[in-house]
Amino acid sequence: MLTWLLLLLTASCVEPYEPKLVGTAANLLVLDGFINTDGVTTITLTRSQDLSSAGGYPAETKATVRIESEAGTRYPLTETSPGVYISTSQKLPSSTRYHLYIRTSTGREYTSDYTVAKQPPPIDNLKARIQENGLQIYVDTHDDEGKTQYYRWEYTETWEFTSAFRSTLRYDDSRNQVISRRENIYNCWRTENSSSINTTSTVRLSQDAVRDYRLLFIPSSSGRLRYRYSILVRQYAMSAAEFDYWEAIKKNTENIGTLFDPLPSQIQGNVHCLTDDTEPVLGFVGAATVVEQRLFVDRLTLPNEWRTNLDGYETCTALDTFPSERWKGWTLQEYFGDPQLRIPVSRTSIAFTAQTPECVDCRLRGTNVKPSFWP
Repeated sequence: MLTWLLLLLTASCVEPYEPKLVGTAANLLVLDGFINTDGVTTITLTRSQDLSSAGGYPAETKATVRIESEAGTRYPLTETSPGVYISTSQKLPSSTRYHLYIRTSTGREYTSDYTVAKQPPPIDNLKARIQENGLQIYVDTHDDEGKTQYYRWEYTETWEFTSAFRSTLRYDDSRNQVISRRENIYNCWRTENSSSINTTSTVRLSQDAVRDYRLLFIPSSSGRLRYRYSILVRQYAMSAAEFDYWEAIKKNTENIGTLFDPLPSQIQGNVHCLTDDTEPVLGFVGAATVVEQRLFVDRLTLPNEWRTNLDGYETCTALDTFPSERWKGWTLQEYFGDPQLRIPVSRTSIAFTAQTPECVDCRLRGTNVKPSFWP
């Protein structure tokens, strides 16, 4: 994700400083993605906003997007959701160079520089090591031919979790009855993509090898480790220019926060506007294949003394009790008729228990559909 950042400096005896950025940060084309030469290419197009604007970034819709080879072959992408353009799964010849062409609905044209497709080596090892206060994820890889040198990783985390309370009942409005629940809304899985930038270079090393790259640290109290956790790591090989681009992005997003840090800067990628060569464009389009490896971590393999938090269910501490429909003039419809207000959890001989959906329905934080790769 590419954004403009603003450094806010506040102190009791120092007036806030708001730097003036050169040019405008509003309505610039922002491109996120790469050309996948062995699989599906996904490109996301959005527009930047003023630093003072609230809300998400506007999607660039109804654009014409395609991959073009230097030999003249075209591979179209289709818009599958606002601003997201996807190709079919394809294997592009490695003997030529590629770039991305974009024509917006208003007729403005953009292209990235032609680039050679990079083939990353396999991931040698993806491992988790127990530390004193958490779990450290490491990556190992190497290239015997010494052709890679510039590496980048992304990852997707998936973990199993449960809601605070297990509901065995549901309210049937058509019959005005509380009946047994068949659908599981207690066990769910949550998936999140990495937001950090993970890059490294072996240019200054004697071998093109990465050992024990610290990809991710998970605190021992994290709810991700409560039951079973999985991480899927994707490894990319980059050119020197692409590596420099991601390093600049990393510095501008991670190093801002103190008086002595560098101010935000517009980072030049390899995408250019053909309609107006003075118009800045945010993004870098490389071409590469991707290698992947998945790791599972089971709670039984972790220290017994680790106590995970409630993963957002901290306020779900007690159940409400509602007397049966024969008591006190209440009706089931009045109490359970709005499923966004409360959900029945269990029943005794004289009463129901209930809680809010946020404490009962795990689907509000994930999915109750078991992932196809889950053991």
